[in-house]
Amino acid sequence: MDRITRNQTFGMFVAATRILVLLAVLGSLAEAWPPPNASALLGTWVNVKNTGSFGLARIVITDVSGDFEVHPYGFCSPTPCDWGMHPAFRFSNSVVVGTAVGFNAVFGYILKSVYMQGHLIQTPTGQTLLEVTTQSRFVRLDSRYDYEKTERFQLK
Repeated sequence: MDRITRNQTFGMFVAATRILVLLAVLGSLAEAWPPPNASALLGTWVNVKNTGSFGLARIVITDVSGDFEVHPYGFCSPTPCDWGMHPAFRFSNSVVVGTAVGFNAVFGYILKSVYMQGHLIQTPTGQTLLEVTTQSRFVRLDSRYDYEKTERFQLK
């Protein structure tokens, strides 16, 4: 390898190394921050239809010292089924807004995985509701079909 080729190869190596270092630095600087104000989402939300059909009866949303969590309860008899408390991510409606208007949680059980996403909506009458879509994905050995359900909740 002649001297010119060696210098060109070394120059490409240095340029590639600089790009990799730059990407690593930018990647560490680009860490996302959740919106700090989750107050609009907090509280006990009850299903507006209040039916016992396969869905959620209520969702309790808390934020204690930055630990944002959702605690869903399903329709069961004689008391609601406790789905347990699960960590969730909160989201605003813009990169410059610090107020959360939605959340996302993923949690698993023995026979299924649950993906839950909720966001605040305004009705035509001006009422604020929480619209929650829950997707349930079952393990292969389970004979049930995967399903999705969207429900609306009002603050209790």
